[in-house]
Amino acid sequence: INSARSESTGYAPFFLNTGRLPRSMIWDSADKSEYPSIRNFALQRKLAIVAAHDCILAARVKQTHDANKRRRPAPFTEGDLVYLSTKN
Repeated sequence: INSARSESTGYAPFFLNTGRLPRSMIWDSADKSEYPSIRNFALQRKLAIVAAHDCILAARVKQTHDANKRRRPAPFTEGDLVYLSTKN
């Protein structure tokens, strides 16, 4: 459930889709043993999402690095007159 406020819209996507914000999944204390299985499940899901996010960032950095290795410098400099296609 994406209830984080978007920087561009100022609203959470969940709120824009449903018109309300979901109930918080944060418990009072991490020590409580009232629902240990649910806490463990939620923690494991959170850790998996964080790990996936880190992998995506690492892949993005690697792709950027690899793309920049093959990039050539521009054949023109600032102030040169060039033709610009307006086809698209």
